Amino acid sequence: MANSPNLPASDEFRDRKEDEGRFAAKVPGTPVSDGAATPRDVLVALTYGLDLARHGAMLVADGGRPQLSNQMALDILKKNDGIFLAQTGLIAERAADTRLLHRLLKAAIFSPESGEPQESPFTVERKSARSALIVRVIPGPGLECWQDAEQRTALLKLYDQDLGLVVDERALTSLYGLTRSEATLTRKLIQGKSIEEAAAELFVSAHTARTHLKRIFMKTDTHRQPELVVRMLLTVL
Repeated sequence: MANSPNLPASDEFRDRKEDEGRFAAKVPGTPVSDGAATPRDVLVALTYGLDLARHGAMLVADGGRPQLSNQMALDILKKNDGIFLAQTGLIAERAADTRLLHRLLKAAIFSPESGEPQESPFTVERKSARSALIVRVIPGPGLECWQDAEQRTALLKLYDQDLGLVVDERALTSLYGLTRSEATLTRKLIQGKSIEEAAAELFVSAHTARTHLKRIFMKTDTHRQPELVVRMLLTVL
C-alpha cells in the first residue's frame, strides 16, 4: 500500500505534525525489509483516503471513540451543533439521537456481515445550522495496528449541507434518467435549498420547480424531499 502510485509518498505524511487535530493512534513503526506496509503506512494511507471523501468521514470504535478523522468531520464537530465530541466519545444534542448513534455503531462494529444497519442513515437536528446533519453508519475495517488485539471500527459519514455538497449531475441523469433540468434541481435540493430558493436560482417559477419535483419523485421512487435527499446522498456522493 505504501508504494501505490495513487498515494503520495509516505515520507511526506510522516513529516506532518501529529497535532493537526486528527485522531491519530500511537503506533510503533517497525521497519520491514520485504516492501510490505508498516502499521504506520497503513494509518497514513487510511488518513489520506478519508481526506479524499467529499463529506465528513471518521473511523469510530465501540463507545463512539473516533480513531481517525478527515478534516471535514473535524470542522463539523467543531461547530458543537447537533453532534460533538465529549470525553466519553461522540454524543448528539438529543439523548435519543445519542442512543440511536451508539446502537448503530455497535451493530456496524460487531455485526459487519449484516451490512449497513437498517436505521441508517438518520438525521440529527441542529440549533444553529440551516439544515439537519445527515448521519450514516456502515461497517469499517478491523485494524490490528491500533492495539495488540484487532480493533473493530465503524465508518461514520457526516453530511453537512451547510458546508456545501458536490453533486455529480451526470450521475443523477445516468442512474435515474433525470433530465438536465431535473438533475440541476435535485442538486440544489441536496445542497439544502428549499424548492423556492432553488426555483429562484434556476430562474423558473416555483410552480415549474414543483412540477419537476413530482417527476423526480416518480423516477427516484421517493415521496418526500427529505427522503429524496437521503436517497441521493447514498448513491451519488
